[in-house]
Amino acid sequence: MALLVWTLGALLVVLAIPDPLSATLVTVVSWIVLVKRRVSERQLRPLVVGLAIMGFVSMLVNGVLVHEGATVVGFVPTWIPLVSGPITIEGFLQGGSIALTLIATISAAATLAVVMDPTDLADSFPRSLSRVGAALGSALNLAPAMAASYRSIKEAQQFRGWRPRGARAMIDIIIPVLLGAIERSTQLAESMEARGFGSGPRSQLVAQEPTIRNLTGAVLVAMCGFPILAVHLAHVPVLWYPYPTPSMPSLSPLVWAPSVLLWVAALVIEPG
Repeated sequence: MALLVWTLGALLVVLAIPDPLSATLVTVVSWIVLVKRRVSERQLRPLVVGLAIMGFVSMLVNGVLVHEGATVVGFVPTWIPLVSGPITIEGFLQGGSIALTLIATISAAATLAVVMDPTDLADSFPRSLSRVGAALGSALNLAPAMAASYRSIKEAQQFRGWRPRGARAMIDIIIPVLLGAIERSTQLAESMEARGFGSGPRSQLVAQEPTIRNLTGAVLVAMCGFPILAVHLAHVPVLWYPYPTPSMPSLSPLVWAPSVLLWVAALVIEPG
């Protein structure tokens, strides 16, 4: 639950303070948590590749489609529809800022799927939110289960002499992966029904008492809301805007305080 609170706090900081420096700090501390406390069998390489591709595409699309800014580096011919016009450095900077926000958001949310086991996450919810915890745990387990299924099916097909020859050859792997996902979903539903899911109050085998360190980390994350509220009430100029010329991100302590609290909380919270 402390890690869940930390993740929600990181998402709040990224979305409430549109500042590239805050997004950078949240991204760095999220990856520290991912690397230091991930479950041993969870792979980070697919996440890294996906974030890199998404960031590059976001920056490229914004740089090509947005024709604003003072520093022009080229022109797209008028006979090319939709993208014709000047290409500016400010457009790519804005695309980089958007990409950084997306990367920070996904990195913070990925901590739940990489650091915690979905069953532990579902068990951490109070009884009144047991159904929400079960749904969230099942959703977080979907991507790792499909990734493991993809690897096992690909290895089995290769042992049988299968070799990828173009995009159409991937159908031999994608279809078994989808069928396996449907089968696992059906088995999960049957297992939950057999155990009486939703028929009454949820029981727990062992009640886990909150530790001082986890309570302290949760309090530190909750304190992030105060500087965020102060930023908006005091109208601190934190909106980084690149047009017509880029402005420097705000160096106000109120802007940095939420990210610093997240760093301290990440060090305090005990690994699961």
